[in-house]
Amino acid sequence: MDGKNWQQAAVLAVVAFAVFSSTLGADFVYDARMQILTGTFIHDWHNWPAVLSFRVLGMDVLDFNRPVMLASLMLDAAVWGREPFGYHLTSVLLHVANVLLLWLIIRELTQPQPASQACPTTGPVSMPEKMLLPLLTALIFAVHPIVAEAVCEPTFREDLLVALFSLSALVLAMAHDPATPGYDRWRSLGCIGCCLLAIASKEAGIVAPMLLAAYWWLFRRGEPERFWAMAIGGAKLIVIAFLAARFLLEPNPSKIFETKPEYPGGSLAQAMLIEPRILALYAQLILFPVNLCADYGLASVSHLPLSIALFLLAAIAVIATIAARHDRRLLFAYTLILLPLVPVANLIPIYRAAADRYLYLPMAGVALTIACLLDAPWLAGRELLRRRALVGGMAAVALLGLICIERQRVWAHSLALWDDSYRKNPTSFTNAAGLGEALREAGRLAEAEQATREAIRLSNGQRGDIWATLALILDEQGRPTEAAEAVAKAIEIDPRLTDPDARVEALAMERPMAEALKRLLAPVSHDDWSRDRKTGY
Repeated sequence: MDGKNWQQAAVLAVVAFAVFSSTLGADFVYDARMQILTGTFIHDWHNWPAVLSFRVLGMDVLDFNRPVMLASLMLDAAVWGREPFGYHLTSVLLHVANVLLLWLIIRELTQPQPASQACPTTGPVSMPEKMLLPLLTALIFAVHPIVAEAVCEPTFREDLLVALFSLSALVLAMAHDPATPGYDRWRSLGCIGCCLLAIASKEAGIVAPMLLAAYWWLFRRGEPERFWAMAIGGAKLIVIAFLAARFLLEPNPSKIFETKPEYPGGSLAQAMLIEPRILALYAQLILFPVNLCADYGLASVSHLPLSIALFLLAAIAVIATIAARHDRRLLFAYTLILLPLVPVANLIPIYRAAADRYLYLPMAGVALTIACLLDAPWLAGRELLRRRALVGGMAAVALLGLICIERQRVWAHSLALWDDSYRKNPTSFTNAAGLGEALREAGRLAEAEQATREAIRLSNGQRGDIWATLALILDEQGRPTEAAEAVAKAIEIDPRLTDPDARVEALAMERPMAEALKRLLAPVSHDDWSRDRKTGY
């Protein structure tokens, strides 16, 4: 790269880091509290051999199927222990790396290419604008508020890792010189390794070899096929082998994954009727990133009936098809958007039907789409329009950056997160229960009781852990009789609560709550509860 490109790279890195710098002082929230603060696996160096050899695929631990994700957390744990700063620093740096990788890809597809690479030609653009285009569109990805969830919550960084290794594989492949004799062995092995690391970070990494294949098909088919056959074929084989091991070795039964995910709506047919509404919601959140939520539900798509969702998706598809008629780069950008959404399209049950983090890698495709549109041949000769679009893009980046900084405040601590999520989706018992626990920790017991009773109502009274939280709140308010009744109800629903230490070991309860619950259970031993259940008394 020349001096100006290095300057652009430095600007991108500085801006991306600066926008997310506020998250460095955040606490652990959501799943990070359980996996990092409560769990012991990532803090035990004896587990390194199992993770590095992938033997962890057969172990009953959280993220057993994501050894690269576990390794990243274990590296943080080795340096930082249970201090949140280092974990957040790693996630922010991963995001910066992804921004730079995307910038390289956009440069490759929007700058003039050697004829041998058979990339499409673009309209004449002045050199300053040509230089600005990759910077501007990579910044859209860097500061869009929808990426905040993946960056701000360390245990969601699997999406950062999938993007890191998928984009790295693409950058490696794009740099292949067709004049290189043979298989360009080290580069092809690098692509295969990146694809393995992507699938070992999260199941969504299955798209990495598909992205390589799409790039080759659209832009490099005229070249000798040795490198591409080895890189793409080897990547497919290694990904298939990993997935086979992941499902064949999966521990069953599991004390960690006690309940299986369910389809939204209760069945595959119902899920497929809901999915268009989720996709329409995603499109809305990308264009207008407001009402972002940590736990979406049917209430989040209530403003999008199926007919309206299908109409919006059809309109987007028509516009996208027209735009791509004479620009293969847009087809690749669409591939980068759509392929990562397939593993989270509820074709198989997943624990969260919709989430901002699922859009992390697709947002790279959105940024590439914008770059291709601003560099489109149809803008040739319309320099004023192009300049206005670039100025509008700069304004959009500034606005998105401000919204992103504001969004990070929500992820700064548990009370802010659950208060925000409950306000945006008050029909979720997860949001209500999370708010109740956060209010209890803050000492706001009356509000905590109200939120927890609402969580009980929303869960139809069938969650023993929520009843246990209510018992603690009542006890701390000096209402021992009501607390005892709530404990009895909790154990009636979930007898496993008689052993709080086991619930901690199963990562179903945080240690402070377990200690408080044990004090409530002290008058009645575990054996007494077991005998009472057997005798019916």
